[in-house]
Amino acid sequence: MKLKNKIAIVTGGNLGIGEAIAREFAREGAQLIILGRNIDRGTNVCNNLSSEFGVKAEFFQTDFNDSKAIIKTMEEITKKYTKIDILVNNAGIATSGTVETLDEEQWDEIFRVNVKAPYLISKYIIPVMRENGSGSIINIGSSAGLVGAWGLHAYSATKGAIIQLTKSMAAEYAKENIRVNALCPGATATPLMDNVDQEFIKMIPMQRMANPMEMAKGAVFLASSDSSYMTGSNLVIDGGFTAV
Repeated sequence: MKLKNKIAIVTGGNLGIGEAIAREFAREGAQLIILGRNIDRGTNVCNNLSSEFGVKAEFFQTDFNDSKAIIKTMEEITKKYTKIDILVNNAGIATSGTVETLDEEQWDEIFRVNVKAPYLISKYIIPVMRENGSGSIINIGSSAGLVGAWGLHAYSATKGAIIQLTKSMAAEYAKENIRVNALCPGATATPLMDNVDQEFIKMIPMQRMANPMEMAKGAVFLASSDSSYMTGSNLVIDGGFTAV
């Protein structure tokens, strides 16, 4: 098991790519701390992981659009857990719109959830990792943070910000044995992509969307010692979309 005896936080780990990552981490022996908004779904995911893989999994309800709620949750977690090995900043939203059609509140909300929340969560977890002498942080970016995205101007901007934040954090904390990398998914079959235009799928060289577990395998790689000399990197899993 690649993550045996590791403790991992996965934000948004009760749905979509985040749930797939939590599941694959549990399969590899990690203990899970899952953050999300939906208590029922989060509790069910944790119970399922515990019963199937025999690992401890705990859910903390968190509103990623509310700084005070995030801070309260992180204070609870860092008080209870003195060792955290892995952080996956996965939770995010995708609001459709352009600079013309998005209103100011929509723009601010997506930046609060997609950029400010990872900043706040990392702020609390890095000192714990430092105290323990190592850690792996995985920020979930997107192919939309690497190339332009029609009709997703704010989302694309937030993912570009996360990719640059990853590089800066990686350079800052490498000397403390804390690795920071970005996982950049392409189109993935999650509820977020339920209404995707089939014409867009035809633009992907592999001619299909990814399965969430294909992203989870990449997250295991970045979390484990298999990527021990990687920091500040973007692991792009997009079926070739950004290659053309």
